[in-house]
Amino acid sequence: MKVKKLIIILLSLFLVTGCTNLYDLNTDEIIDLFNKKENIANNYRKGYSLYIPKGMSILDSGTNNIIFSSNTVNYYMYFDFINYIDGKKIEHIANNSYYFKEINKDGFFGYVDIKLWKNNQYLIEIMYNYAKIEVMVDKDLINNALINSINILKSIKYNDAIIKKILNSDSLDYTEEIFDIFKDVSSNSNVLEHEDSEDIDDEIETNIDTDYVN
Repeated sequence: MKVKKLIIILLSLFLVTGCTNLYDLNTDEIIDLFNKKENIANNYRKGYSLYIPKGMSILDSGTNNIIFSSNTVNYYMYFDFINYIDGKKIEHIANNSYYFKEINKDGFFGYVDIKLWKNNQYLIEIMYNYAKIEVMVDKDLINNALINSINILKSIKYNDAIIKKILNSDSLDYTEEIFDIFKDVSSNSNVLEHEDSEDIDDEIETNIDTDYVN
């Protein structure tokens, strides 16, 4: 009985220490999480599936975008279906970045671009596997935002047949859609302005509660 109790205590200490160390990593070490095994998808939508970390929820969504919410912080995510189907590399040039790093893993190009913004907040732009997340946070929340974003981005799996059907749909002129991540960035609005986004009820969504941890 004592041995069992000791094992439980040791496991608890390991888990607590592991979580603490994770958030104490520097930015380069956090970006290396892309090289770790991806989490199992727990959300299935029209054309793709992905993993949503615990503590995050979907606030709103459209055909090619999702707004996630976590502790008053909103994450704006965009999917580039056209370049994904065409297999084109997405170019990005850093400009006045606080931190910038390119990602090249398993043939997928991406980048992390962090800029100091107004009100001493940081705008994080992170792209990988034809999906991009942008989030505005205070400096002490950068690591947390990066970890959440990376866990989402590296878990994405696309369904080519459904995506092609979306792009060929008569009801959606995809090339005319405008995705403006912060329409009024000066006010740090929590509402994504996207005139052509479809209602969330039109999406195929399945949530699975999972304790899977990378």
